[in-house]
Amino acid sequence: MTMADNPRSALAAFPTSVLDGIDDGFLQLDRDDRVVWFTAPVLAFFPHLADSLTPGAAFSSLLDLNVTAEQDTALKTNAETWRARRMEAHEQPHGLIDGRLANGRWVRVMDHATEDGGRLIHYRDVTEERRELDEAARFTLFLQGTLETISQGICAFDADWRLLTWNAHFFDLLGLPASFASVGMRLSDIIHHLADQGEYGAGDAADRASEILEMIQTTRGTVYERPNRDGRLMEVRIRPMPNGGVVIVYEDISDRQEAQRALKQSEERYALAAAGSNDGLWDWDLATNSIYLSTRWKQMLGHVEQEIGDGAEEWFSRIHPEDVQRVTAQLDAHLSGAVGNFESEHRVRHRDGTYRWMLVRGLGVRDVSGHAYRIAGSMTDITDRKRVEEQSIHDALHDNLTGLPNRTLFLERVRQALARFRRNPSASFGVVYLDLDRFKVVNESLGHIHGDDLIIAAARRLEHNLKFGDTVARLGGDEFAMLLEDVSDKSESIGVCDMLQKALASPFSLSGKEIFTTASMGAAHSSEGYGRPEDILRDAELAMYKAKELGKAQAVAFNPNMRGTTVTPLDMETDLRRAIERGELTLRFQPIISLANGRIQGFEALARWTHSKRGEVPPSDFIPLAEETGMIVEIGQWVLRTACERTVRWRDQFPKAEPMEISVNLSSRQFHQYDLVRMVTNSLEGTGMDPSLLKLEITESALMENAHLSAQMLNDLKSLKIQVCVDDFGTGYSSLSYLHTFPIDTLKIDKSFVQDMGRNRHNLEIVRTICLLAQNLRLDVIAEGVETPEQLAQLRAIGCGFAQGYLFSPPLDVDGVERLLGENRSW
Repeated sequence: MTMADNPRSALAAFPTSVLDGIDDGFLQLDRDDRVVWFTAPVLAFFPHLADSLTPGAAFSSLLDLNVTAEQDTALKTNAETWRARRMEAHEQPHGLIDGRLANGRWVRVMDHATEDGGRLIHYRDVTEERRELDEAARFTLFLQGTLETISQGICAFDADWRLLTWNAHFFDLLGLPASFASVGMRLSDIIHHLADQGEYGAGDAADRASEILEMIQTTRGTVYERPNRDGRLMEVRIRPMPNGGVVIVYEDISDRQEAQRALKQSEERYALAAAGSNDGLWDWDLATNSIYLSTRWKQMLGHVEQEIGDGAEEWFSRIHPEDVQRVTAQLDAHLSGAVGNFESEHRVRHRDGTYRWMLVRGLGVRDVSGHAYRIAGSMTDITDRKRVEEQSIHDALHDNLTGLPNRTLFLERVRQALARFRRNPSASFGVVYLDLDRFKVVNESLGHIHGDDLIIAAARRLEHNLKFGDTVARLGGDEFAMLLEDVSDKSESIGVCDMLQKALASPFSLSGKEIFTTASMGAAHSSEGYGRPEDILRDAELAMYKAKELGKAQAVAFNPNMRGTTVTPLDMETDLRRAIERGELTLRFQPIISLANGRIQGFEALARWTHSKRGEVPPSDFIPLAEETGMIVEIGQWVLRTACERTVRWRDQFPKAEPMEISVNLSSRQFHQYDLVRMVTNSLEGTGMDPSLLKLEITESALMENAHLSAQMLNDLKSLKIQVCVDDFGTGYSSLSYLHTFPIDTLKIDKSFVQDMGRNRHNLEIVRTICLLAQNLRLDVIAEGVETPEQLAQLRAIGCGFAQGYLFSPPLDVDGVERLLGENRSW
């Protein structure tokens, strides 16, 4: 036998000096377990045996020396294994054991039985090998832990389709317990088991398994979907590995598929809504400045799909130049977070070159920091509505017969002229009051129809003979008024009157007859220092009556002495005293609109006097007279009680409407009556009116006449839960220092500020300041005299809460209010 045939006996024959050059250690024992020889590396492994390890020494006694050395696990285990195996007479000791030495290194003990019954023990340092194994084990544990955290089921097979690794979720998705798997299990065994469970349907299990295995082998690198046994949709992904194996990923995609279906349905609903909506839809990506415009949006402007791109300029370039700045301001206010939503009424250019009125609404989409990165909304064509509104406003401000401005509009233009004159004294003007002579004769002779024809013809002549910029208005009946701009003095006004007299001298052709008429005219001039438009018109009327006294067909300039000598044909005071009992006093109600939701918040009750002969007498004529004579107290009681009774009826008539407030004006004389509170309670008694829905309006100047008394009076009213509003705020005394002491609820901004704030930035800042002041004091704000959409947009932008004016509605009679409430409209 050669050394190659029996390495153990050949190795024993080697001299130890040769073996000492080998890193491994060798130890020869005889059959009595005594040391025969050993090589030097043995002592390198076990240095503590240097004095004990000698030929003839009992190996078991050497082991006993090391019993307490806990880290010499190699020798301990070697000894215990040896002793156990020596107990078995039929089997020779053999084996392979790894242990760790005291110095932390690992040694492998290979125990071989020799032919003479002894042992040859082979010691080898395997520290590096064990480190590599430990790292591999740690990586395997890490990989296994990672696989268990993912939501997909995953497994890997080698080139022979033996299972290498997996996670529990894989077999859970297959409906198998994780304990079912084991390393080395073949894929065919798994498929056989699934086939037995009915996972893959009926049929021979072996054939079905082979078919599935073949499918997987031929679809490497592909993805397919299939339902599992529970009806859940699974996505199976098969990917090849470089070693010829595959990785199979099994994922439940039922929820994802359902989400995709829901998204598709949502997209379809959006597409149907966009196609079926009468509004145009838009979606603006602020980051890319690209904007989606629906087909309907383009059609509303007369364009086909391809004619308009996706740039934001497609919208803004079509906005009317006068509206661009306002729209931009409204949009910026929303994007900055100042207002909750974007809403704008503006004109947009149609393909045919005309402009259409559009109501554009939008809402920004914001990130976590509140920054808007997208805004979307709708566009509605409101051209027809605008035309109706403009017509309604026109009708409210113009005479139905002649189309001329009526008294309301005329007084407003005089008010503006007075404001200009106060700012610039060189901008003087004149007012002419004109009454046709002998008009009654025409009416009685030719009838009212031809009387109306004469009124219309006279109106046209007056218009044609005034210079551009002047205003002619019909006040009622055969009475006209003219505003003459840039008239230096009274004599120039009389010169214009003489020219008009000549224009009227030519005959009018009515019903085939020539009709001649003249006019009595009175002229007043701004140089008299008027404060109100009603005052200058009154003086012009007094001058006109003086002209009639002097023989008609002439013009007279106003003289202050006329106020004491010239009287109107009617005794105003006497008629006013009888107006209530004659039923000539009525109420008009102007709606107050909440700018937050566009709904009616309440109404302001306004007294009107329709004289049986004279027609409608302006409040500017009879209210000062009532104040002067003391009749205002009786009229005020009637207004208060009638307004409350009417409000209660409307509450019962329109139960679904929101509770409506009713505002009633108190004059200075009423407010300072010692028994004001008793008068108010008497007026409310028996009406069923909720006192908290009553709002009494008191002018700023009336409050400040006696601030201490006013505060006491207001406290008495507040004890009744009655609201208090400061009317014409900003035009009277500087009462800012008293606002926090007065128990008031509302500030009403005078219309002189509102109507000129579009052109006068100073007025705009006054309105803004009043709104900010009210917010700080927790008071409501009402802006009166709102007549244009621009004014409304500005008020909304600066946070004004409520508004009233001809933009929404003129003062209405009872029938008009009931029609309005029945419409349930909003602005």
